[in-house]
Amino acid sequence: MEKLYFSLLFLLSVSLASSQVVQNETVTNCNNNSKSIYTTLSSGKVLVIASEGFDCSICRSKAPGLQSWAAQNVTSIEVWGAMTYTYSGNTPTCTDVSSWKNSYSWNDIFMFIDSGRKWFGAGTPQYFVYSPQDSTLAYQGFSETTARSTAENLVATIGIHEQEAIAPFFVNQGEGFIQLNNLPPSTIQFQLFDLTGKAVKTQIISNQFGEAFKINITEMKRGLYLVKVKNGKGFEAVKKVMIR
Repeated sequence: MEKLYFSLLFLLSVSLASSQVVQNETVTNCNNNSKSIYTTLSSGKVLVIASEGFDCSICRSKAPGLQSWAAQNVTSIEVWGAMTYTYSGNTPTCTDVSSWKNSYSWNDIFMFIDSGRKWFGAGTPQYFVYSPQDSTLAYQGFSETTARSTAENLVATIGIHEQEAIAPFFVNQGEGFIQLNNLPPSTIQFQLFDLTGKAVKTQIISNQFGEAFKINITEMKRGLYLVKVKNGKGFEAVKKVMIR
């Protein structure tokens, strides 16, 4: 138990990556369903965005494999398809999207028309991997193999870091609950870790006004835990709490 405790304290001492936090982007598919980068990362999932060209033969040949991989990792990795044309400036239509979806069964990939070519860069297919740990771009490039391995490694190795808010975040507790104080006004991901590093409780908090939040812990066993809170805008903090 003591070794596990000090291992977690070592993780707390690791600095946040120096990479720049990515800007939030909201995209909408042809069914008028919207997703944002920050909301996805706040759920704890790694986000992979694949820039795909309707007229790109490599994209078409890789499409079935990308769907299979997305389906296998759906609980920890979210995959988006940023759809465009590679060899022309034409804007794709929803008919194009529907045809692709039917051809390659992209039921586990969120497809949207990249009308502004934000993810196109220098060609397709191109991959962007975003880390839920610190909301940074972990990989950008043309290798699907590297994109997959980067995403899988992030899932396997995401550690616990601490970054204090402008107003110090703190935790207090009462009978059957812990209270989170000085949270920033945003969507917050709350996690409770035991001393093996396992997340035993996860909750998404919509904290519009920066108020305190109470978390029910009546089902938790006695012992020392780590409380982790973060959003997709750079706030991240970890505190210890003893549940008695």
